[in-house]
Order: sequence, then C-alpha cells, then structure tokens
Amino acid sequence: MKLLLGLSLIFCVNDLLSQQSTFIQEIKKYRAQQNAEFLNPDKSPLTPEERSAFQGHEFFEADEAYRVKARFEPTPKDKPFPLGTSKGGTQLYQRIGVLHFQLKGEPYTLEAYLQVQRFRIPGQKPIVFLPLVDQTTGDITYGGGRYLHYEGIPEGTEWVIDFNKLYNPYCAYSEEYECPMVPEANHLPIAIEAGIKGS
Repeated sequence: MKLLLGLSLIFCVNDLLSQQSTFIQEIKKYRAQQNAEFLNPDKSPLTPEERSAFQGHEFFEADEAYRVKARFEPTPKDKPFPLGTSKGGTQLYQRIGVLHFQLKGEPYTLEAYLQVQRFRIPGQKPIVFLPLVDQTTGDITYGGGRYLHYEGIPEGTEWVIDFNKLYNPYCAYSEEYECPMVPEANHLPIAIEAGIKGS
C-alpha cells in the first residue's frame, strides 16, 4: 500500500513538473516571437535605427499563477460605442461579454470587445480585444495600459486569460500609431506583475 502511494506521488510530481516545463517553453516561444516581430521591418513599429539597437523586450518572470480560468458571460444586447484613442479620436467597439475570474484568491472582471468594422476579409477570424490598466501602469509598465487578444472568439463559457502574454500597444513605441484607450471597466485595482514591462 505504501509503495503504491509513493509511486502515485512520484507520478503526480512528475506530471506537475512536466506541465510547468511545457508552460515555460510556451511563454519563451511567445516572447521570442514578440521580439522577432520588432526586428521585422514589415511588422515593427520601430524606426530602422531603433531596430538596430533593439535587444529584446523586458518581461516579468513567467508565472503560471497569472494564467487563470475565467467564466465568460456574453452580453449580446450591447450596442457599439465610440472608444477614445491615443490621438484624441474614436473607434467603434462593441462589448461582447464579461470575463469573471479570480487572481490570488480575489474576484475580478474584465470586459471583452470586438472592433466594429465596415469591411472584413472573408474567412478572417475576428480579434477579441482585452485591454487593461493595473497598478503597475505608468510605473513599471506603459502608461497607456497593456493589451491581450484572442484570434477568434473562444468556444464555450470557460476561457483562459494568460497575463504572461500582456503586450504594449504600438503607440507605446511611435506616435504614428493610433491606439484605443482602456475603458474604465478594465482598470484593475491590483498589480499584474506579468507580461511585458516598460515601453
């Protein structure tokens, strides 16, 4: 009996270590892609001189505690609204739902949005926009807030929010870009020490 319990514990520990290793590798790959994009002249918001000096983004240490399950509450009756931008203009967005989640034992919510576009390429997945401001904003992280997104609307009502994948809008690097501001509903009263730092 003791032998079986011991073997079970070994298998559980090995499984947890394997999951953690997979998570770390996934985040490393994601961040490598982020850095590669900033070196790609077709995608980068940086000038040629800035690309030459670019040595990679600064990130918080990857932390699986910042990958959380969230309950998606659809809001199908919501109407489009004008969301302010970094250049003083507006862009049309629609709230598609509210994500309810817990972080460090406390409950929080974030709203999920879709940009309302007159034209969409057939077959192109919609981008679900999840911007946020937190207690690191303007201090350790970019003053305009950070973004997450989903390529396509996740199925079902259980979504995963991985704050380790938070990134800066392009207007953090160049005034040529116009970026949507973070709605008040997505201002979190906690420090999200995950994802990208600075600008």
